Amino acid sequence: MLAPGFNQRLYRRRLLYLLLLFLLVPMGTTGSGQAAAQDTAEKTATIVVEAGTPVAVLNPLLFGQNLLSAGNGLWNAGINALDPEGVKLVKNLAPTIIRFPGGSVADQYFWEDGLGYRTTAPVSPGATTIPLDGSPAWDDISEARILAAGSGSWGDPIHFLKAEGNRLVGVIGLKKPYPAGATVRLERRSGQPDWFSHTFGILEFLKSIKSLGAQAIITVNYGTGLDQEGRPSTSASLGQRVKRAAALVAYVNGNPGDSRPLGQDEDGRDWRTVGYWAGRRAAMGYPEPGQVRYWEVGNEVSDKTETGFTDAARYAADLPAFAQAMKEVDPAVKVGAVGLNFPRGKGDADRVKEWNPTVLKTAGNVLDFYILHPYYPGAGKDKAVYSSRAWFTAVMAGSEQALINLREIRSLINASVPPGKQVGLAITEYGIWPVASKDARDYSNLAGALYDADLLMHLIREGGDLGVILAAAWNLHGNNQTAAINYSWNTGKRTLRPQYYAQELLVKNVQSQILKTQVTAPVFATPLMGNVKPRSNIPLLAALASRSPDRSRLTLIVINRSLDAPIQASIRLQGFTPQARAAVYTLDGRSAGAHNEDTPPAVTPLAGALDYAAPEFPFTFKPHSLTVLEFQARP
Repeated sequence: MLAPGFNQRLYRRRLLYLLLLFLLVPMGTTGSGQAAAQDTAEKTATIVVEAGTPVAVLNPLLFGQNLLSAGNGLWNAGINALDPEGVKLVKNLAPTIIRFPGGSVADQYFWEDGLGYRTTAPVSPGATTIPLDGSPAWDDISEARILAAGSGSWGDPIHFLKAEGNRLVGVIGLKKPYPAGATVRLERRSGQPDWFSHTFGILEFLKSIKSLGAQAIITVNYGTGLDQEGRPSTSASLGQRVKRAAALVAYVNGNPGDSRPLGQDEDGRDWRTVGYWAGRRAAMGYPEPGQVRYWEVGNEVSDKTETGFTDAARYAADLPAFAQAMKEVDPAVKVGAVGLNFPRGKGDADRVKEWNPTVLKTAGNVLDFYILHPYYPGAGKDKAVYSSRAWFTAVMAGSEQALINLREIRSLINASVPPGKQVGLAITEYGIWPVASKDARDYSNLAGALYDADLLMHLIREGGDLGVILAAAWNLHGNNQTAAINYSWNTGKRTLRPQYYAQELLVKNVQSQILKTQVTAPVFATPLMGNVKPRSNIPLLAALASRSPDRSRLTLIVINRSLDAPIQASIRLQGFTPQARAAVYTLDGRSAGAHNEDTPPAVTPLAGALDYAAPEFPFTFKPHSLTVLEFQARP
């Protein structure tokens, strides 16, 4: 930032100096890496904001998040509510839509296991039998949790010998009394990961989105069903998987008085009626229908690392059954299908057929939206690459690669679905993905935060033209390397990571009317890095301008993608005269790899101000930084 003390004569000299620099400094590069930013000398640029007529209206559903079903640490079972400390941090991000149950877990998740059963009588410490209000089919299960007022935040674990009718027998581990009406839920089924838990189920999710004032998007299990012994199986019938999805819609959106039968699947399970499942929701303290509109069928099912992954033709052939069954329960729901980020790429189970054209041409007529997870870069078999200059250069170029692919996929959608059919794009996960690492410092660093912000700025500017209906960052809160709010299961401590601050700056500062913004800046080139292709002429600056409807406030958000160089820009606000004093918020660090895994955190936003704002003025943007300039209109 330039120091205060601005005067008109000095300003004219600087403008002349900038003009000479633009005439003398080359703007292009043909080398690899950030060749235009190899030295730390200050670069120059121009940002022109046309504040007269907005070019777009902000879509609030772009400010979404993912919340995992297992181990997210945000729900406190002991108080049957969101954790007060955690919810304060979440509300700073003001998520408008939240995805559940999240990522790969979705195709291993049996939502009915998250309902549990209620105790029909008080339970004493040391008791060996627990009476329940139903008969659980837990033949191959020996672990459960009791959730009640006064239990631990994760519920209290118990072991039992077997489920016998409406009782658990051979119980051990009861160390405190529980009242009638306490919830008992199984811990996990055989074959599910060791960390699997049902402390946070579909009911808690519905309560959470209501408390946060958010909408929901739910992913139904495409990949697995239950075999005759109650174990997860990828060989379960399509009918079972479809009816489980329809029953979930009934539980979430149905009315208890709805007597329509869901029918029996090929495996002999009777899925009862819409009203049965809606009645269970009401009996558990959530009487009103959830009115959840957005539903995904599976998660990344083209990828061999996903449970129940499949080929494009099979997935496309199965989609109509899911869409029909779910919409028969609630015609208002919108159903989405899994897409592939590579526009013409093949799934891991495909040798010939391209994923996106196959799914879109076969099932496009039943789809309401198409799902993408733009992780750029996603690469690397060697962990050492994630500290390299080439990696960070590709991260800074990642949003440009994402935009290229999004445009091509939009063209594929338009060419593949029936004329007049509207199929939106849903970005239900995004971030960077250093495949070989499990280290939070490689995922949740400053560069990754800038990628998230850069992509989100693209979606805000151009999402309308691309047909993007929503976006959800990966992910909100939990004990994993990608969580914006890291939660330690052992200590209960929360750490705010760089992506948290980047998202918070955008959420709080992007105004509802999006303005046309032109950027002229030095450029850089990126080498091939996983799914980021080699490119040159990528601008070092990205900018987003917006204003309030009453024209009293204008914000300019700028990312400096350079790894090394500060960039001085001449900023022109056409059609807006600001007050001289403007607020400045900057998110940066000592390097693009700076992170908050240590104490004190290395990446936190700094608040400041400048006192020389004018219709045209200079400003210097730090390397690898996100800067918000907030202007108030002059009376």
